[in-house]
Amino acid sequence: MSDARALWDAAAEGMAPEVRQALQLKGVQALLAWVKERSPMQRERLAQVDPAAVRSLADFAALVPLSTKDDLRAAMDRVGSALPHLCVPREDIVLSGPSAGTSGRQTYQAFDAHDLDRNVELAARLFWCSGMRPGDVLQMLVTPFTPAADIFRLGAQRAGAQWIIRDNHEPAQVPRYVEVARSLKPTFLQAGVATLRAMAQHAAATPEGGALPYRRAILMGAALGAEAREQFRQTLGIEVTTLSGQGSDFNLFSTECPAHDGEHWHGEDMTLVEVIDPATGAPAHEGDVGEMVITDFYRHATPHVRWRTEDMVRVHPGVCSCGRTSRRFTLLDRLANRVPVRGSAVYPFQVETALSRSDDGRNLEFALVRRAVEPQTLEVRLLRPATLAADATAGVMQRLQRHLDAELKLPTQVSFHDDLPRVGYKTVRVLDEPRN
Repeated sequence: MSDARALWDAAAEGMAPEVRQALQLKGVQALLAWVKERSPMQRERLAQVDPAAVRSLADFAALVPLSTKDDLRAAMDRVGSALPHLCVPREDIVLSGPSAGTSGRQTYQAFDAHDLDRNVELAARLFWCSGMRPGDVLQMLVTPFTPAADIFRLGAQRAGAQWIIRDNHEPAQVPRYVEVARSLKPTFLQAGVATLRAMAQHAAATPEGGALPYRRAILMGAALGAEAREQFRQTLGIEVTTLSGQGSDFNLFSTECPAHDGEHWHGEDMTLVEVIDPATGAPAHEGDVGEMVITDFYRHATPHVRWRTEDMVRVHPGVCSCGRTSRRFTLLDRLANRVPVRGSAVYPFQVETALSRSDDGRNLEFALVRRAVEPQTLEVRLLRPATLAADATAGVMQRLQRHLDAELKLPTQVSFHDDLPRVGYKTVRVLDEPRN
């Protein structure tokens, strides 16, 4: 395969929208028949749904109920199995594993050989879209026990990675990650936003200075402001793209191309993505923020049918200049991250965007405090940068508080902390105040 080609799979990624929609309709029709025949969970949930009545994607949305992770957990208890949505014999499973459990009790997914191959293909598309090319050396800092770790590794190899340096993403191991990078000189980094920020700060405080060897990085786990991305380019020489998705449940992801005009959903020829009003379940109006709902009709083993991700997205209009015709999204936040303040609501992506526009706050990790009784002031806790002198702290806090007050149009209370809670590669963005 040529290194110069723009798209990994031009036929799939450049497919005409009407052709893709016909493929999606055929896929969801086949999936309904498949899961009703084979899955104890779906046979019960879809008892009133006749696959023959689904003659359009609108019919599918109107006739098939939405599903959630809590539905899966309840089915696990009723059926007495960790895999009540399993549709293939257990001996056909080639990969399985748990979710990270960050939203509660762990759930599980499984892959047969066909499922794994399709997921690896999607991973190859996303790496190629983000600039990986044959010969790149990948330093991959991801949760090692989830299926996504294997799929990312195999996808990077399919895209041509020369070799891969695998590791976890523990905050205490940041010095090791930096030392490994300087010793082995990987050209491509896959890590959390918080991890690269911590590596950059650690590197800057070492005698060797802040240089890191990567030419590109693909970052996960949080929103990233445009100015923060530009700072990585200017200070580290790294071209950064973002990756969003549902790794614990699907291993399906969207990533930016070099145009940085939203993240391409790489699997629209294998999945159906809806954007709904989270309050009503109806399709979101064009241009509105809505919740992403996924049906992965390519899956044989543990497919999902109209699965609510709780991810709030905004769909980008038009066709991207890169030539991909798949829809593009900006993942804004999780519905659960809503922080009520002063009769309104704030989400972490709004604070990330605001901090990104400040020289003092750009690329700082943060958390918001959600109180049991709605406050009049938003409390923002910032991770203290190693380079911030003690005698400068008060001045920086005052400047950031004035900046956030103006950007968010509500009163804020800003403080620096030496540590913030983490879950894997993510800083916990919302800290709930314990009830008395």
